Amino acid sequence: MFDRFWDAIDAVYRSYNRASWARAGFPGDNSRAPAPGRWTGPDAERRRPDLTRRLLDRLGGPDRGAPSVLVAGSKGKGSTARMIAGILQAHGFRVGLFTGPHLLHPMERISINGVPLPEEDFVRWMNEIDPLVQEVVQGIRPDEYIAPVGIYLAVALCAFRKAGTDIDVLECGRGARFDDVAQVRARWAAVTPVMEEHLKELGPTLADVAWHKAGAIRPGMTVAFAGRQDPEVAALLRGEAKARGVPLRILGQDFFVEEVQLTSKGLWVALTTPGGRRVETTLQAVGAFQADNAALAAAVAEGILQDQSRRGRRGALWSEVLAAEGLRKVVHPGRCQILSRNPLILVDGAVTAASAAQIRKLIERWGSRVITIAAVPSDKDYPGVYRELAPVSDGLVLTRAGNGYFTYPREGAAVARNWYARVETAQDLGEAWRVAERWLTQSGKWPARAGVGRLAGGAGEAGSAGEAGVAGQAGAAGELGVARHAGEPRVGTRAPTAVGPHSLEMEPPVERVLSGEKGHDGERGILLVGAQPFVAEVLSFLTECPQHGSMINDSYANDSPGGGGPGDAR
Repeated sequence: MFDRFWDAIDAVYRSYNRASWARAGFPGDNSRAPAPGRWTGPDAERRRPDLTRRLLDRLGGPDRGAPSVLVAGSKGKGSTARMIAGILQAHGFRVGLFTGPHLLHPMERISINGVPLPEEDFVRWMNEIDPLVQEVVQGIRPDEYIAPVGIYLAVALCAFRKAGTDIDVLECGRGARFDDVAQVRARWAAVTPVMEEHLKELGPTLADVAWHKAGAIRPGMTVAFAGRQDPEVAALLRGEAKARGVPLRILGQDFFVEEVQLTSKGLWVALTTPGGRRVETTLQAVGAFQADNAALAAAVAEGILQDQSRRGRRGALWSEVLAAEGLRKVVHPGRCQILSRNPLILVDGAVTAASAAQIRKLIERWGSRVITIAAVPSDKDYPGVYRELAPVSDGLVLTRAGNGYFTYPREGAAVARNWYARVETAQDLGEAWRVAERWLTQSGKWPARAGVGRLAGGAGEAGSAGEAGVAGQAGAAGELGVARHAGEPRVGTRAPTAVGPHSLEMEPPVERVLSGEKGHDGERGILLVGAQPFVAEVLSFLTECPQHGSMINDSYANDSPGGGGPGDAR
């Protein structure tokens, strides 16, 4: 029985840890064995998603209640899933949302109408589920495991069923064909843009990756949707859908982004759904790629509403006004997020050249210049990120996330000097911040009142992860300084309180954030990019989020290599 939340979280990773230790040559009960690093080899050989299906069946099939939609792909899965949920909530549906990995707290993964699952509920469900997990894994090979995401999913579906959700929106992990989330008997599927990623696990080519992602399209589905795709990927998805007997709608062919414009309130978009309905709205996220995510989400939501209406679901009639409202309210922490306007501080999880190019175009449009702090792991496209951001950067500081999970390129500085005259390495985020601040101060482009910054004191003073709580979506959004849409009170960052030396004064993001407005051109600031743990670290230390404590994607329990961290969860 689990009494404490973090003990229950550690149990989520128990099977994966044992398999990791076995592969590393340690006995299965050695709880202090070091983490062996990422799993290698194709997911088709390593993963056992059938164990998750077996667990769900022993729980009585919680996925057989509310209909669900699977969201797979390489880029924008989380944003698209949130947008689908937002549109459906605006139409009056009670929506369960399952995403991952988490940024600051594991319960970000599981929410009902935007409210994360309370820790005590998670503990209660784990006490019910864990004995069944132990039954399911009996007899498997020492190097096999039930994926952590499968256990998180089981908790989520049980919680959704008890809460009586109308629709469940479920984000797949890195793949789909051999992904635990795709074991759910979903009614709809959405595939966001597919790119070359996770090549060790999914295969060496784009076609291999696309084949895995196409596995989200399952026989018996009502309809599937796809975002903007490479022609090779689009052809593969069409073939998969045809073979499965599932209609497929693709962005750019069946539904469209008609207009995109950066305005003083955010990213204004005009979309046309497969049914020919036009939706005009302003997104809080300012990355241009979010327009495609919004179009895909609107198409999926329209398809769901049409299906529910045909089945006699009351209140399932589509409304362009409600769709616009749902999209407008969605918050995307850490995704092209403006943390401060004066000084300009921007954070994004860019780890590919394509993602970095979107950020570069945004900064170019603003007419701004930045010092870039980058923590891009070795297995990501760090040369592409460096190259794309160089035209808007007056210097590059290379650092790493503090959780120790990823490895970072030793040759990063040498590679970066192909495009940057000024490159420096830093051991952690605090040191990287001080370097960037020094460069900006020397240039006369950094507000004197900015001070050393909250980062200077290090992680230890930010709070204990074990004491972290969960905030509702609206509260978290406000504390991350996200402006609400026109007509609502704008919620900015709270006045920062001094926590030791953590006392950076930041002007909250205001609605005037775009190019062409007086006083914006020539602005200097700091851009922070990197993998998910680094983004979480940035958000934890640069925003007033005391309920989250410090970066909690580390392992906290019993030196477990996967406990609480991303591990193989996605």
